[in-house]
Amino acid sequence: MSTEYGNIPEETIDAVLTQHDIVETVGRHVHLTKQGKYMKGLCPFHSEKTPSFTVTPDRQIFYCYGCGMGGNAIKFRMEIEGLSFPEAVKIMAEEAHIPFQNTAGKPESPQDRETGRLLQAYEWSEKFYHFLLKNTEHGRPALEYLRGRGIGDKMIDQFGIGFAPDRWDTLVQFLDKRSFDLAEMEKGGLISAKQNGDGYVDRFRGRIMFPIANRSGKTIAFAGRILGEGHPKYVNSPESRLFNKSRVLYNFGQARSAIRKQRQAVLFEGYGDVIAAWEAGVHNGVATMGTSLTDQHAAMIKTTADEVLVCYDGDNAGQNAALKSIPILEQAGLQVKIAMLPPGVDPDDYIRSNGGDRFIRQVVEDAASTTKFRLANLRRGHRLTEESGRVDYARAALPVIAALSSPTEREVYLRELSSEVDVSFDSLKQDCNLIRQEQSRPAPGQGDPGPAYSDSRQGGRGGQYGGRGRDRGDYANKGGYGKKGNFGGGGGNYGNSEEDFFPQERRTRPNRDLLPAHQTAERRLLFFMLQDRQASEYVEQRLGNEFNLPEHAAISAYLYAFYAQDREPDSSRFISSLQDEKLEKTVSAIVMMEGPREWNEQVLDDCIREVRKVPQLRGIERKREEMMRAEKDGDFLLAAQIASEIIALERQ
Repeated sequence: MSTEYGNIPEETIDAVLTQHDIVETVGRHVHLTKQGKYMKGLCPFHSEKTPSFTVTPDRQIFYCYGCGMGGNAIKFRMEIEGLSFPEAVKIMAEEAHIPFQNTAGKPESPQDRETGRLLQAYEWSEKFYHFLLKNTEHGRPALEYLRGRGIGDKMIDQFGIGFAPDRWDTLVQFLDKRSFDLAEMEKGGLISAKQNGDGYVDRFRGRIMFPIANRSGKTIAFAGRILGEGHPKYVNSPESRLFNKSRVLYNFGQARSAIRKQRQAVLFEGYGDVIAAWEAGVHNGVATMGTSLTDQHAAMIKTTADEVLVCYDGDNAGQNAALKSIPILEQAGLQVKIAMLPPGVDPDDYIRSNGGDRFIRQVVEDAASTTKFRLANLRRGHRLTEESGRVDYARAALPVIAALSSPTEREVYLRELSSEVDVSFDSLKQDCNLIRQEQSRPAPGQGDPGPAYSDSRQGGRGGQYGGRGRDRGDYANKGGYGKKGNFGGGGGNYGNSEEDFFPQERRTRPNRDLLPAHQTAERRLLFFMLQDRQASEYVEQRLGNEFNLPEHAAISAYLYAFYAQDREPDSSRFISSLQDEKLEKTVSAIVMMEGPREWNEQVLDDCIREVRKVPQLRGIERKREEMMRAEKDGDFLLAAQIASEIIALERQ
């Protein structure tokens, strides 16, 4: 049965995976050493000293236990070379002399054809501008200017920099002679229509041209910097089918592999900063192209990084922009550091004045925490030589310090503040604690949410109702709550720790590697299902997609569909059918699980039973919360009724 992945025939995917052995594909980039049935090496996607990157020849997949990256040969090429799925398949098909058709016999839509023509026009325009800069008299002044700014031929070629002559129709004629539809080119942002509606003119004139690429490295827009003085200093291509400045970061395509390997991105404001930093050895730099940082930018960075170093200009505007970027980046789940540049100095100027080594050592590696940066920003607005200035600074700084969750961090910053404002540490600590109390109070109208579970974890050793000891104060037979009753002991009927039953988000697990029992059961089911079609059919009949984790439910649905196409178990080919990075990583991790591959109905039934417990136990948990509220309100009759319901539910 023939299917398609995107617009690529299944047969093409299969042929590519057959012709590209995973060991050979990975071995071009990673030195692999055989260890039993595995091949191991240092991960190319993040920095490590101990090999955690594993290739499994018999399953034709790779997986890194350090960063979680995993997949098949196509996925590896995508990540190592920054390619999209169709691009990787096309390149690999051509290398193996496999006929490639990316539309699976279907006619291209008008939108696809227009997008293809625009991408080709932008590619040719980039080469044309680059040629004009380096090989014509028109480009000589711009070339001399760039060299004077420390941008030599190597960086000009690396970033495809060009020049648009100060003429009205240079690019218009170039595109027209190559039979591009000028109306389409105007719509795509390359040229402009004349005001009288009679023809077209160049959008960029007398400007140094910086190509802007998408995450796959294809040029989709330009930024033009005026040569000499003038306004506006920079002009960007208008937003188009290809280009949305809120979703594009300058140099992301080139920097992607370095960002992924270091798990860090350096965020600049301008093109010159990125280029100067690249030459200095900072290859993980990107820029927002003169626009404010957006949630989409932060989400884009989060796909490849865990941390962002914000390296904006040292003037007030740059520092204020850095301050505004912090909550956007933190909300995306990124750790944030701030480069502390001298006042009025931008990264490009710093590198040219002090050299690349000093920039890396004193700016990049010595970046400040967000708290230190916020305090420094506040400090600039107060005169610490005056008593009133010191008092005002202390008042402004204390809420910033109080918001820190770590007592150690608070003490460090309070001692620094004590020294700066000449106020005793004890006084500042007392004020800080008062602010923390105020910050922790619920907002008006919200009320007190009530106590959480009892801290007691004693539990009788033979408690009737399950998991390892959570004291609950069971309901006593004569009314009210008995002080020493419990819902759990070390050897209860459910027989596992509480982490096997209660949702992970409702507590903090001390050992992050120890999964709750239902998650382990779900992964074990998927492990067997990936190895054996009959196991998948058995689980589908008895559980369907009623997995508790959304990603596990999605994988099961994809796997049922995969086998419904009369496919045999094949982890590598199944991963190609997903085309979802999170699911691909999860499947790769499950396939690499250790343990017996043999299964029987009893093993599957035990896992299914564990999975099905979770909704029931969540219902019990809700009942317990209702019981606690009833007790708090003094409604002991209702509490007794709920306690009976809990007992009945647990006996089920």
